[in-house]
Amino acid sequence: MKHTFLLVLSFLIGSAEFSCRSVSMANNELKTGSIMNEPQGNVEFSEVRRLNREVQLNDFLIIKDFSETVKLYGKLADKRFSRSAPIPTLEDNEFFLLLKPIMKKQPFGDFEVTKMEMKGSVLNVYYKEISNEEYLLNKQKDPILILRVNGVAPSGVKLINLNK
Repeated sequence: MKHTFLLVLSFLIGSAEFSCRSVSMANNELKTGSIMNEPQGNVEFSEVRRLNREVQLNDFLIIKDFSETVKLYGKLADKRFSRSAPIPTLEDNEFFLLLKPIMKKQPFGDFEVTKMEMKGSVLNVYYKEISNEEYLLNKQKDPILILRVNGVAPSGVKLINLNK
């Protein structure tokens, strides 16, 4: 009787463990499937530096190596101060993207990038203009944002203002 009880108990434990593994495997398959169905083309990025300076630059600038970064930081340096911001470096499969869009809705405002996506070889950058009390108070109208972007540098950039 004791052996029968142990045999039944071990069968129940074994089948419960198998059932748990099956549920776990099904959950993993669901997670993998949902990851695979995410929209393709989204690009990861992070902010490196934000400033407001009147300097002659295009709406965007793609920076692929350290020497270009040094030149840019030389242009952005404030001559009133002996020290400037540290110059960041790039890792493999990264590039810097400088953005300086023309502010239409808020001339003394700032902007934030909400999303980036690759469409072919063009990087679409979605941004929105936001208010900035400091910029308004000081009448600053040249916001600049430098982003670290993961991936291969695109052949072009399209800035898309979401405030329209």
